[in-house]
Formats: sequence, C-alpha cells, structure tokens
Amino acid sequence: MSSYSNSDVRQIIFDAYVNPKYKTQMLLEEDLIAEHSNVCVDDLRLKLVWKDDVLTNAKYEAVGCGVFLASCDLAIDLFLNKSKTEISKLLDLYFKMINKKLDDKNIASLKKLEKLQVFENVKVHLNRLECASIIYRAFKKAL
Repeated sequence: MSSYSNSDVRQIIFDAYVNPKYKTQMLLEEDLIAEHSNVCVDDLRLKLVWKDDVLTNAKYEAVGCGVFLASCDLAIDLFLNKSKTEISKLLDLYFKMINKKLDDKNIASLKKLEKLQVFENVKVHLNRLECASIIYRAFKKAL
C-alpha cells in the first residue's frame, strides 16, 4: 500500500502540523466553509479561491489535533492547481482509503494522494478517523 514507513508517517504529520503552509489567523472573508468535529475540539474555517473551476489559492483557520491540522495542510497542498473534477476524484479516493474501503483498482491509484497517504491507517484509532475526515467534508461542501 503506502510507500511511507512509520517513521516517515510521523515526520510528515509532524512537519505539516508544526510548519503549516496555508494556516492563517482571523479569516474575516465571506464565503468561508466551516466544518467541525462531532466528537472533539477540531474546528475549521476554510477559504478557497477558484478560477475557471481550478483551485488557485486556499487558506484556513483551525484549532485541533495534529492529525486534523496536518490533513488540512496536506490536502490543500495536493489540491492546489487542480480542477474541481480532479479534486472530487482525489477526495473519493482519500475517503475510501481512510475508511479501509479500497478495492484493487483504488490501491493501484493511492500514489495520486501523495503525502495524504500517511493517513492510510488512521481508522485503527476510530477517534482519529473523524480528525482526518473533516477536510474531506469541507472540500465536499465546496464542490
């Protein structure tokens, strides 16, 4: 499945958590997408900028755990400069991966998720599945 070792997984999540590229403070713009956890403090406000159905910019304000915050940053990094159709396909693949619902065709496509593959085994800890799902739900709202 994923080509990342356990050590790589920890490092990628830690790096995205400690040094987020797209996280900001005090988003005051209109058209924000809000999404929060049903079971913990994870809370997201997401601003997406589209040009001709291509994601050209994104930023977010969020409070939460490392898995949640890292998933936000890694997803945005992957989705930038992709069309809504491409993002939708990647989101569906990501959702299947984190929920352990992959078939052989999907497994062969996992490399398309790039660093988001680090969440492949997130379902082992069911509370973390919620953390990794929030960015999925937020982007689905946008599409």
